[in-house]
Amino acid sequence: MFKLRSIAARLILAISLTVAVACAILGTFSILQQRSLTRLALEQQLKLQYDSVIAALDYEGRAALAVSAVIAALPPVGDAIAKGDREGLMGLLGGAMKALTAQGIPLITFQTPPAVAFFRVHAPKVFGDDVSARRSTVVEANKTGKSIVGVEAGRELLSIFGMTPIMRAGKSLATADVGAAFGKEFVDRAKLRLGVDLAVHWFDGKAFTKLSSTFGDTVVATQDELKSVFNGAALHREANFGGHPAALYVGQVKNYAGQPVAVIEVIKDTTEYEAAATRAQRDLLLGTLAILAGAVLLAFLLGRGLSRRWPRSPR
Repeated sequence: MFKLRSIAARLILAISLTVAVACAILGTFSILQQRSLTRLALEQQLKLQYDSVIAALDYEGRAALAVSAVIAALPPVGDAIAKGDREGLMGLLGGAMKALTAQGIPLITFQTPPAVAFFRVHAPKVFGDDVSARRSTVVEANKTGKSIVGVEAGRELLSIFGMTPIMRAGKSLATADVGAAFGKEFVDRAKLRLGVDLAVHWFDGKAFTKLSSTFGDTVVATQDELKSVFNGAALHREANFGGHPAALYVGQVKNYAGQPVAVIEVIKDTTEYEAAATRAQRDLLLGTLAILAGAVLLAFLLGRGLSRRWPRSPR
């Protein structure tokens, strides 16, 4: 059996093993701590990005409300509705409709109480339908005479609507209802401002429909994950996006009443984060090896000095 007889060899081995174990423990802890802090930082950043998207959504709503307030305040608009003059409304607002559509606000509708579509500037041949089943905000605006902003289902898409009642003799004659859809323009503008990819998913009661996305038909969050977020808390996890490591955050979109109507999927490429983590781990390994080498050298010098002072006794 192999035995270490010299003091130098024993000292070198003892110090080397002690330093190696200490470095391994500290290195492992450092790596785990670094990973944990990186995940926390990414989660916080994605939550901020999600909040920024919701803030952008609120901004779209305020813009729609401002337009509706201006339209509702135009006396010829109220006069045309009172007369039932749809052609007159088209003459007044047809040009404005084109300009607003170019700005991402493609919907202008007038609804008489409780919520009957009197005229759609963007679809003049479609009128007379009762939208109260899907547009509770219109019913409330006509009933209370108050302006309202909220996310609701439009005739074709989920949209953010801003509506202002047109008041006559203390009662609502109709609402000037202006909407900005969750279309490609919305997600593209959000990506340009925030530097993340995102998608909007609308739940129709049975399954989720992707309304708009900056990454086409690529699937990142599953239907089960979308449903889980729709029914409860937000989701954050690691993902693979376009062959690159990524972080995924999914949160709710709520309507005027505070109920979820859709979910927003936010994705951030974490390639740079992974590269930084790899460099940090490499630097940590090199540092550990340098410490270990220094410890071995120190042990060797100490052992050599001890061997000279106390030479091994002869047998």
